[in-house]
Amino acid sequence: MPAMEGGWQLFQQCGWPSWFSLLLGLVAFALSIVALAVALFRARARRFIAWLALIVALLPLGVGALGMQLGRAKLERAISGGMIDPSQRERIRDLGYQEAESCVAVGGAFSAAPLLFALIAVVLGYALPRKDVITTGGAG
Repeated sequence: MPAMEGGWQLFQQCGWPSWFSLLLGLVAFALSIVALAVALFRARARRFIAWLALIVALLPLGVGALGMQLGRAKLERAISGGMIDPSQRERIRDLGYQEAESCVAVGGAFSAAPLLFALIAVVLGYALPRKDVITTGGAG
């Protein structure tokens, strides 16, 4: 269970962007499954839905990057005053940056599976012919 505890710790360190990444990750996962099913059934809108799922799958990672930037900015504001000893400032900055980077890890974790399924849907959208396309063989 150490991996689970480490994952929960990263989730907590990131703060509110973790919850937003989780929400977007769930939406992205559902949409990527739909896109995969639509691609397999070779429906008309399969390419559009696959590309939409791919874009939505990248959103949790984007929220993670935004969360990291917000965390770093908040840290820099907190340590910018002259009240902190310069030797402690670097140690605090290192720990704060590690904590802020947890948002990227969380966002990446919530983007991974939806991104994979969406990429498969995009490939299938171009590889499989549409159902409504009638192929005729031979010379007429």
